[in-house]
Amino acid sequence: MISGILALSIAFIATAVATAAYWLFYRDQDERYFHLANRSFALGSFGIVFATILLYYNIFAHNFQLNYVYSYTSLQLSAYYLISTFWAGQEGTFLLWLVFGTLYSIVLIRSIARREPLVMFFVLLVQSFLLLILLKKSPFAMLWHVHADAPVGFTPADGASLNPLLQNPWMIIHPPVMFVGYSSTVVAFAMAMNAMVKKKFSDWVVQARPWVIFSTLFLGTGIIMGGYWSYVTLGWGGYWAWDPVENASLVPWLFMAVLLHGLLIQIRQKGLVKTNLFLAGLAFISVLWGSFLTRSGVLADFSVHSFAESDLNLYLISFVVLFSGIFLYFFFLSLKLIDSPKFAEGIFSRETFVLLGMMSLFFTGLVVFVATSSPIYTGLFGKPSNVSMGFYNVISIPVAVFMLLSMAFAPLLIWKVSEMRDKKTLFLGISFALLLTVLGIAFGLSKPVSIVIIFLSVFAVFINGYVGVKFLRKLPSKSGAYLSHVGVGLMIIGIITSSMYSSSEKIILPAGEFQGSQFGYDLQFVNFEERADGKDRAKLIVKNDDGSYQADPQFYFSEYTKSYMLSPHVKVGLKKDIYISPISFQPGETSQNKQLELTKNQTQILDDLKITFNRFVVGDHMDQSPMAVKADLTVAVSQNGNSKEFTLQPALWMENGKLQGNDVTVPETNYQLHIESLDANDGKIVLAIHGGAPAENAPKDVLAVEVSEKPLISILWFGCIILISGITVSLVDRIRGR
Repeated sequence: MISGILALSIAFIATAVATAAYWLFYRDQDERYFHLANRSFALGSFGIVFATILLYYNIFAHNFQLNYVYSYTSLQLSAYYLISTFWAGQEGTFLLWLVFGTLYSIVLIRSIARREPLVMFFVLLVQSFLLLILLKKSPFAMLWHVHADAPVGFTPADGASLNPLLQNPWMIIHPPVMFVGYSSTVVAFAMAMNAMVKKKFSDWVVQARPWVIFSTLFLGTGIIMGGYWSYVTLGWGGYWAWDPVENASLVPWLFMAVLLHGLLIQIRQKGLVKTNLFLAGLAFISVLWGSFLTRSGVLADFSVHSFAESDLNLYLISFVVLFSGIFLYFFFLSLKLIDSPKFAEGIFSRETFVLLGMMSLFFTGLVVFVATSSPIYTGLFGKPSNVSMGFYNVISIPVAVFMLLSMAFAPLLIWKVSEMRDKKTLFLGISFALLLTVLGIAFGLSKPVSIVIIFLSVFAVFINGYVGVKFLRKLPSKSGAYLSHVGVGLMIIGIITSSMYSSSEKIILPAGEFQGSQFGYDLQFVNFEERADGKDRAKLIVKNDDGSYQADPQFYFSEYTKSYMLSPHVKVGLKKDIYISPISFQPGETSQNKQLELTKNQTQILDDLKITFNRFVVGDHMDQSPMAVKADLTVAVSQNGNSKEFTLQPALWMENGKLQGNDVTVPETNYQLHIESLDANDGKIVLAIHGGAPAENAPKDVLAVEVSEKPLISILWFGCIILISGITVSLVDRIRGR
């Protein structure tokens, strides 16, 4: 589509001009360059906004001539899901990235662009590169430009539609939230680059801190949303699979969280100057690297979320190399110019324990970063391979221990001085954690690793909760960090209980029969409920001593994927979730399916039917073919001692070179007759009869399900809410400038 491509072209040229003009304004301090930069940015922003509106217009107008619209939409999709198709494909996600980048640029222009034009230079340099990618892979490419077999001007009757897995309300919310976080990492990167180019290594910290909190908030929220979406939709029973695409969002969040704590130390102690510059660059580069991994196709065999192989590989890897090179060049130039002040006095100071937590998170991010990239470097020496979930789970345990120790002790320590300021609170925290851990052991907590982590988690929750409540009473805006740490502690408790103590059982459910489970539940498979959207659900009755409820997990065949799709039923509870996921379905024999061989004038009896084959009738059949052959039948139906006769004529005919037939229903019954084959020379037919009463002992429909219990998983989700609430409080506090 010319108008869309033209809009993106104008946006690219204007943004490139604005990028150069901001650099020239920094170099020459000439106001003409500043005005040129702002006007060019405005024109580029108009092009991006116009392209966005135009793509949405074509989506809602069902313009299937556009390859993007054809690939991800259909006439059947509701308006909500049509909204989400904007970011269903690579082209749409890049455009979404650009939209958010434009919004951040507007904020920066209104705040610091005049005094810090280099920040705008680096932000718009990224925008320019994204626009270049969209010119290469445009959402406005016509169908015949992408598919050589599609004739010019061809309009499909319908689109390919959206993957059924993505036809979920979370698809409307989760990707935009995640991309708000992804795209915002460029601001801290640009501010760090500005600091290194200008050799002013401290001024950027205060400016960057709200943006770092903002990125941490939205990346974290997006990750949590994705985990919950997986838990309630995919049916495998978990919320985090260490999938490479999941990791591609986790790594920037970890690095941003480390940077957030590092900025605090730099503000308080003038320390970690080099570390913070490095982290700002690393967080953004990890976003670019993750974008390459998920869009290049290298993870197609290892991730359920990854895009297929792309022709953007050269562009994407150039994106990574260019910005990594620029960053590393200025970073190494800056190292020898940065002083390294004395960091802390003694081991038991607050900065030491904050650093311990930072190291834990950084180590996790670095290991996940390297492990997620394993298909690339293992592919250089043979068949690409991925790292197993078990590896990630093993490294997470010591990391959790050190992180919890940091969270528990840091609030009780003093900046710059090796001294415990509140030994009474320390004693109360240890006592409370010990008490709850002993209670946990009494209720089934048994694995040594889980006992240690639960103890430390409760300890950290108590200390941060205790200190946080004090701040809530006196200065609520300063309670954000403590609330966040309470949330993390609760999340770890929920992760341990719901994963290490989860149990499951596979149960076979013949239709209509109750089957017991090891959890004390009786389950009955009733039937399948057909839905207008084609996403049929299995109706189950679940009973225990407390009562009964209906479960309705999804289980249906998808023409899109040519496979069965499933979605679990989750019974949410404070103590535990009951998770029922379909595995397979085996249809039983619900009626008689028999064949009768009849010659002319022969009569045979089947149940209540007496069938006589009279003759062949040759002629057309509903205008299908002049060579349709009908079997003239007399069917007598006996019911309650009475008999009724009907004349029926099932037919066979040729259509497109294939033999076709029709089913004829016997009136006042549920029997259907169908000609299986005929021999006109011998005057013989084979008649298939379907329906009637089920045979005795006939097999029933059978549904196989997996039933799982997830103990205390509610603590995990509650912890997530507390974590996000705490970060939000901190962000509001920073925006207010306190």
